Order: sequence, then C-alpha cells, then structure tokens
Amino acid sequence: MNYDVVIIGGGPAGSTAGTLLKKYNPELKVGIFEKEKFPREHVGESQLPACGYYLSEMGCWDKVEAANFPIKIGATYLWGTSEKPWDFEFLPLDKFPENDPRPSTYEGPRQLTAFQVERSIYDQILLDHAQENGCEVFQETAVKTVDKDGDRINAIILKDGRRIEGRYFLDASGHVGLLRRAMGVESTIPTSLMNVAVWDYWENAEWAVKIGVGGTRVQVLSVPNGWVWFIPLGPTRTS
Repeated sequence: MNYDVVIIGGGPAGSTAGTLLKKYNPELKVGIFEKEKFPREHVGESQLPACGYYLSEMGCWDKVEAANFPIKIGATYLWGTSEKPWDFEFLPLDKFPENDPRPSTYEGPRQLTAFQVERSIYDQILLDHAQENGCEVFQETAVKTVDKDGDRINAIILKDGRRIEGRYFLDASGHVGLLRRAMGVESTIPTSLMNVAVWDYWENAEWAVKIGVGGTRVQVLSVPNGWVWFIPLGPTRTS
C-alpha cells in the first residue's frame, strides 16, 4: 500500500489534516490509520472560537452545528484564594443572538463563539467527513513498527503485517507521539506538569448557566489539590 501522505491517528488532528489536504490538492492519495473503532469516548471537549474557522474551511461547520452541541460563550472561574467568581465572554452578551434558532450558519456573532463537544460524536463527524472528501480511512488499524533509515521514514508496519509506504508521514497520534518516539525525538516535560487528571461523564446534570438558545459557560473551580471543570455537552450530559 502506497500513499502520498500517511496520517497516523484519526482524531481531530488527523481528520482535519486529511480533509484540508484533499481540499487543496484533490489528486493526493491520503490514508488515515486509526487504532480505535469510532465512536469512542475521549476527553478534551471545550473548544476555542478559532476552531470554528477551520471547521468552516473544511466544509464541516454545518455538520457540527447540526449536532446541537452547547455554544460556549465563555467561562466562569473561581480561582486561587479569591472567594468571588469571575466571568469572561468571547463576545459581549448583548451581541449574542438570544432567540436565533439552531442550526445556524458560521457568520456574525457565531464566528466569535465556540463549541463544547461530545468527543465520541464530534470525532466521528470529522473522520467521516475526511472519508467523504476522499481520504482512505482505516479504523481498528494500529501501527506496530516504523521502518526508518537514519532520519528518513520508509514505511509504517501495521500490527497485521501490512506495510504502508508514503511520500510524507504525519503523526497525529497525540500524546503517544508514535513517530516522534520511533525517530528518537526527545520531549521535555516540566516535572510540575506531570500530574493526573481524572474525568468522567455525568447524566442529568443541569447547566449552571443558560444564555439564549444553546449558550452557556464552562465552570472552572480551583481546589487545594488542583482544579475541577464542569463542561455541559448536551441537554443532560456533562463532563
């Protein structure tokens, strides 16, 4: 199997890269290799407004908006030694259209807001979109080894023994850093950041704040041993 671009990882990074490669050079042969079977749960749900720009560029905004994820207007913090919470918004609240129905288009105030996404749904939307745009997508397809010659990658070898060659290889495997580790590229992690995050989903949790149609803020609370987040993902589900 031979590709112009081989992408390891089918999460948002891999699917976004694949979609944009096919958009700007449709003749490219792009393969995305994902070790998991989608949909799958994943942490990392609270986005920033810049994400909307790229969803629009990919031609994927309407699909994500149709999923009816909460609109992130900003956040509420209770932080440090202060006993008083404080808010920030991506845009003034009087500029947010309170009664606009959803789904809506990527224009006006919605260019300054973000999404709070349920990753199992969101990642599936993006990966399917990459496939619809011409990427060859392989799920439940893990990489076993990397065939390299010095600082050049010749191919990746899958766990089932298949050899995947390419002109370019893109590592979208996240913190696993599959290609980075295989090529001996070191990373420096400050010891103060070597912490543990415990996360889960809660059902039937009411939103702390409701703004217009579908709008809310995330909640962030500092505690003596770290911090806690509260991120609504839908009508009843919260991270």
